Amino acid sequence: MKRRFGLTLVVFLLLVSMFITTAQAATETIDLSQLSDEEIVSLMDQVNNEIVRRGIEKTAKLSKGTYIVGVDIPAGKYIYTCLAQGDDWGSVTVYADKGQGDQLLWEVVSAPEEGNESDTVFLDLHEGEQLKSGVPFSLTVQAGIKFS
Repeated sequence: MKRRFGLTLVVFLLLVSMFITTAQAATETIDLSQLSDEEIVSLMDQVNNEIVRRGIEKTAKLSKGTYIVGVDIPAGKYIYTCLAQGDDWGSVTVYADKGQGDQLLWEVVSAPEEGNESDTVFLDLHEGEQLKSGVPFSLTVQAGIKFS
């Protein structure tokens, strides 16, 4: 009887230990500091390809204003969609160096005319760039080309 209890206790402790280890592994972050620049770029390509394969897209609605990439929004590839209404129009501008550098992009955007889709602009935003929008807009994480 003691032997059976002892064996049951050992199995139970092993299962609990495995569960705790698995739970910890699921919540740990990956230490990328040991990877070379080439390995990081390769990993990013793999992640982007997996995002496309899974068709992952997330959208955030934002008010008009100025946003710093890496502070207010993460760097990445986005689909900018104008959310202006009525006769409202504005522009979307991207500047280098937190707004102190060169203008990298400038597009006029406006509310859609009846029966048309909203204006969209594809953005590839990098750390430290400034995104300025004169109208409310949404940013959708770009999941790559999708075919119907």
